[in-house]
Amino acid sequence: MIDTVTDNIYAIVTAAIVMIGIARAYYGPEFNEVPWQPLRRVFIPLAHTIAKRSLGEDFYAAYEVSPAEHVSTLNIKPEVVIKDLEEAGYVVEPLAGLKTDWNGNTEVASYARHRGSKPFPGAPEWLRRRQVHVTLFPAPSGGTIVTAHEEYNSWRPDLAEQHYRGVTQDIQKGRLLAASDLGIAIESPPEP
Repeated sequence: MIDTVTDNIYAIVTAAIVMIGIARAYYGPEFNEVPWQPLRRVFIPLAHTIAKRSLGEDFYAAYEVSPAEHVSTLNIKPEVVIKDLEEAGYVVEPLAGLKTDWNGNTEVASYARHRGSKPFPGAPEWLRRRQVHVTLFPAPSGGTIVTAHEEYNSWRPDLAEQHYRGVTQDIQKGRLLAASDLGIAIESPPEP
């Protein structure tokens, strides 16, 4: 069975992205109410294992965030940061790789603001070419660690492979855009 999955990985991934995309378009704002984080904690590690086996070592769906992605450590709860992200136009990002930080903590939330060109006139905002991807982690002090990078949009079937391989990912640009969007200062990356 696993060989069938790995032999057809591109078709399966494309079908999954298209089906989730259709659900996103159909349900609109209600799509964000799905408990994506618990679902991602179960399915992303499985997808990571299958992808590594069929697509090679440079493909990832789960990884450790580099301290270089650190934007800031805030003395507020993740729920407050999530509200600020949503007000700045960020949306929940269920297709994102599952991340841990340099402290070994699994992410609390994954949000993206989509930017750039659309694949066709009238396409939804979440199908833009690029995205600023912000991931939140629990801080040892009880606050929230904010990390970010800018990259290809994972919702685009034509860009999904490049997204998951990290092609053109720009950490510094993502940090700057996320800090500006949240109205916070960028801090120096922590020592790992």
